[in-house]
Amino acid sequence: MIVTCTLNPSLDCYMEFNDEIKEGRVNRSVLEYYEAGGKGINVSVVLNNLGVPTKAYGFLGGFVKDFYLSLLSKYERIEPNFTYIEGNTRINLKLIHEDTDTDLNACGPYITDEAMENLRAKVSRLDEGDYFALCGNTQPNLNESVKEMVQELQDAKVKVILATNYDLLITLLDKKPFLVKITDDELHKYYDDLEDAKDYGRIAKELREKGAENVLVVYDNEKTVLSCEMGEFTCKFAHDDVVNSVGVGDSLVAGFLMNYIRSRDVVDSFRFGSACGSATAYSKTLATREKVDTYYQEVEVRKLND
Repeated sequence: MIVTCTLNPSLDCYMEFNDEIKEGRVNRSVLEYYEAGGKGINVSVVLNNLGVPTKAYGFLGGFVKDFYLSLLSKYERIEPNFTYIEGNTRINLKLIHEDTDTDLNACGPYITDEAMENLRAKVSRLDEGDYFALCGNTQPNLNESVKEMVQELQDAKVKVILATNYDLLITLLDKKPFLVKITDDELHKYYDDLEDAKDYGRIAKELREKGAENVLVVYDNEKTVLSCEMGEFTCKFAHDDVVNSVGVGDSLVAGFLMNYIRSRDVVDSFRFGSACGSATAYSKTLATREKVDTYYQEVEVRKLND
């Protein structure tokens, strides 16, 4: 079983504009639509599109809850299993004009100790052979509880995937997570002079040597690096013009997991995950199976230093 966990999900309101968005002025959109957002949810949606069922954990609350669940109901392979809270799940605005996306993201509700204990009780039922993917922002007051939860998962021999705050992720490497995913935006806060695949491969290797089994890096929204026991590898997506940057890294994680569960081949899973990232990057929606199969034939994996 694959469980995705989104501690701070969002109701994403997309607004498309014909005219340039101007600060301090009234801007009227020409189209609006809503999606159930959050990095863990994105992973679940892509896996749903690939025919893989998941359970979705996390926190939902307030007047947003019912509408959020109704949006998820269109995905037949996602089983919502949220912990309900009194605070309102955040609403994010995604403003789109031509090739420019502007995000206005809310901070989200406060999560009480009681709510976190409820989530941990659900997580404690996972066992050897299960996969647990913690994706997206972790609220600072939950850091210690998350560390304890990850340790309990490791003790139960659950394979843990981490794609959360970099400062928290670093402290969890000694728990030996199965997979870690980071982006160039996160790395640039801590490292200088990161320019090409070799630079990102070097950092990925350092993180793996600190405890992670496999490390994925996404940079420039269209390039990926893998560090695993067989070395460091890189892959560039299939085309040049990125249409959509939302969910690219989440699609990489979803594709990697699906292929690994099927094949146990880390490098081919990296290639398949990169095809999923391509399928999201070059369309307005998250990856679908048809698009993934097309891009899988085009993406190529190269070993660094060869």
